[in-house]
Amino acid sequence: MHRYFSHYTFIYPDIYLKNHIVEMNDDGHIVRYFPFEKEIEKTEFHSGLLMFVPKDITLDEILYMKDIQLKLECVKNTSYCISDIIYDLCDEGEAKIN
Repeated sequence: MHRYFSHYTFIYPDIYLKNHIVEMNDDGHIVRYFPFEKEIEKTEFHSGLLMFVPKDITLDEILYMKDIQLKLECVKNTSYCISDIIYDLCDEGEAKIN
């Protein structure tokens, strides 16, 4: 299990979060996400924007998401589990983290 926190998070295709923790299992599936309330052991903290995109999305397709920060004005403040898509984690410099 891996936990990631960032000030802004985008989960492809249309989930925008602010100050949330995202949990991924070892297979790359997002298990859940929830608002940050306190530090949790073994959580990786990242400044700026993290993007969770499916593994089959190319870097060219990721580039269209450059306006994500503008869309973060309408972030969701909810917690729930989501799909069985396998995700890659990218930072705002478009580098893959895992």
